[in-house]
Amino acid sequence: MATVDILETAFSFPVADLARTHRFYVCVFGSEACTRDEELVSLKVGAMTVFFIPLEEFNQMLKPADKETDFTTGKFTSMLSCTVVSRDEAYASLKAAVDGGGAACGQAVPYPWGLAAYFKDPDEHLWEILWRDPRFRE
Repeated sequence: MATVDILETAFSFPVADLARTHRFYVCVFGSEACTRDEELVSLKVGAMTVFFIPLEEFNQMLKPADKETDFTTGKFTSMLSCTVVSRDEAYASLKAAVDGGGAACGQAVPYPWGLAAYFKDPDEHLWEILWRDPRFRE
């Protein structure tokens, strides 16, 4: 089997309002991780970049794949996951998401290995914030 050398990992998601998206992610992850230009919002999460692109431009990008996104369905099947350093940071991320205009999804769930908390951004993209107890980290 051939080996693929991956230079970068990125995800792209459609959004309704770039300014709102930028404000939200600066609130959750800080201004150093989140930048905005005229065409998109970029969020650096560890070694991964997430691009948030206005819906019309996003659909233009999807045309060669014969696909289209429609916010009216309200169904999203993807989830972004992010592991934070401490339990307090997980709770702080969840609070920042709500304070920034997102919505908590249920309650934070404690596990023997750590904690999982969930929120949706203003465009309904689902996030999972994980904290792993140092005793269970690889």
